[in-house]
Amino acid sequence: MRKALALLAVLGLTAGVFAANAAEEKEAGLNATCPVSGKPAVKEQSAKFRGKTVNFCCPNCKKAYTEDRKKFTNAVYAQLLETKQITQVACPLSGGPLNADATVALGKTTVAFCCEKCQGKAKASDDVAGLVFASFDKGFTLQTTCPVSGKPIAIDKTAKHEGKTVYLCCPNCVKAFEADPAKFVAKLPQFAQPKKKAKK
Repeated sequence: MRKALALLAVLGLTAGVFAANAAEEKEAGLNATCPVSGKPAVKEQSAKFRGKTVNFCCPNCKKAYTEDRKKFTNAVYAQLLETKQITQVACPLSGGPLNADATVALGKTTVAFCCEKCQGKAKASDDVAGLVFASFDKGFTLQTTCPVSGKPIAIDKTAKHEGKTVYLCCPNCVKAFEADPAKFVAKLPQFAQPKKKAKK
């Protein structure tokens, strides 16, 4: 009887801890991995990267990132994929169409590939993020919404503008964009001009 009561007490305590952790995650509103430490990131510690928000777990990690941004680029892209601030549009190795049955876990999300061969290369890699983000534009885009409607993009609804691919949500938006690209370019991250660093 005592053992049963002790077990119930432990289970109750464990459930309380899980509930508290879930409440903290919900309050934080993030499901992201710190690109420096690999721990859960928080909203309060953030920086900008290519117009997107990157979050860290603590001030020390944010400082480490700002001192050597290049070192953490691939881990930052992995977080942006977790937080849906970038979109996968093709196999990151071949550039081919995505196969929903050929995926590999990356942090709290997954990366898809075109075939089992590319999937196998990723599974065998000691640095999946480094492999899949080695050539970012081959498999991913900074764009997440249609510049015409504001809805999520469809990766098979595209237009070309100044040599770059623009993703839209439907055939009507493709026509609208092609009729007057200048009207929508300001909404597209792939055409954003990098900010010039202030002279010291």
